[in-house]
Amino acid sequence: MTPKALWRTVAYDLARQYLAIRRHLVSELEADEAILSTINIDKLFHHLIHGPLVAGGEIFPVIVVDALDECGGLDGQHSDERKALMRTLSSWSRLPGRFKLIVTSRVETDIEQLFSRTSHHPLEICAGRDVTPQSSNDIRLFLEDELRQIAVQYTRTLTPDWPGYETINVLTTKSAGLFIWARTVVKFVTRGEPGEQLHRILEGGSTGDMSALYSWILNASFPSPSGDFLESLRLVLGGIIFAKAPLTAPSLERLFSITNSTLEYICNGLQSVMDSQGLMHFSHQSFVDFLLDPTRCPPNFLIDRRRESRSLTLACLHTMRDNLKFNICNLTSSYIRNAEVPNLKSQVEECIPPHLSYSCCFWASHLTETMFDNEVSDCLVYFTDHQFLFWLEVLSLVRQVKIASTMLGSLAGWIQVRAMTPYLLRNS
Repeated sequence: MTPKALWRTVAYDLARQYLAIRRHLVSELEADEAILSTINIDKLFHHLIHGPLVAGGEIFPVIVVDALDECGGLDGQHSDERKALMRTLSSWSRLPGRFKLIVTSRVETDIEQLFSRTSHHPLEICAGRDVTPQSSNDIRLFLEDELRQIAVQYTRTLTPDWPGYETINVLTTKSAGLFIWARTVVKFVTRGEPGEQLHRILEGGSTGDMSALYSWILNASFPSPSGDFLESLRLVLGGIIFAKAPLTAPSLERLFSITNSTLEYICNGLQSVMDSQGLMHFSHQSFVDFLLDPTRCPPNFLIDRRRESRSLTLACLHTMRDNLKFNICNLTSSYIRNAEVPNLKSQVEECIPPHLSYSCCFWASHLTETMFDNEVSDCLVYFTDHQFLFWLEVLSLVRQVKIASTMLGSLAGWIQVRAMTPYLLRNS
């Protein structure tokens, strides 16, 4: 989740819970509806969180921010958004004490620095060799409950207390206090024959080692991947990781021209580490970190940011090349405003599928992360020569035309920097 999405979500939840906050937020948005789309996170926090809380009277909200370390995008603590998020969290500490904020996070430098200079009540949860008995007991109870729910579905073959006290103890020890390890194992067991799946887990994987578990799951799900399938797998993994907005399975399928059966096979193999209902995303940032780390991830599954950014850029440009056209929604007149067109929303939904809308909105963002090459250049030339006005029309119809100038600025910057690189190399 991005910092902007975080504070918008918190504001929405507060407004649902407290009438005074809801009224204040409505007034703020009526005065300046651009607040929601501002890129200034400090401004967003002030108008959507700080102001409404102070104006809300004697209320006592408790806000929980889970996995703070995963907020800020792939660049993590080095991104400008993450730095702005740290500032807003520091601002929270200056609110009245009745506004409680509970934060969970893995240890990262910028988060440690934030709390070293901010008044708070720390609670450390240990894992590995330092795991506490309480943490182990919590995981044991979780495993008992989850695995016995699986046993209920197999009443003819599994006993009610399956898999038994000793096996639960072994799994608890292997988890080494890592709840995500236990959760991933449970999801893996549910996606196949339970006894066989559990046996495979007990036979392999290191204690408390998420990298070993992830490697083992990938190798078990996709044994010896090669050729076209390996390319499709990397496209899907990279697409989920680097998409600028979450995508559904059908959108990924159409964006990358992957067959339905191939995508279903990939999703089935990733069930242990991915939530694929609706918008596709991985269950935990540790899996993303693993896929991007050449020291931990097996070469077959390693995701290269530069390669996948290029794939996404070309996918967007190819999608626009194949789908953009004049008067894409078959409007009867161009002399009336969009707001005056009857049933425009349904026409847009019918004629501009999500993968095309995504391509039109984000091709430039992916382009800025892509090196120059002839294929990308040729696609851009075709786009600017033949489809530029069709693209603007789509942005207008999906109510995103305001981003066009920023995208064109990104294109101009990419041309200046990237296209000159081969020339500079030849003449250096």
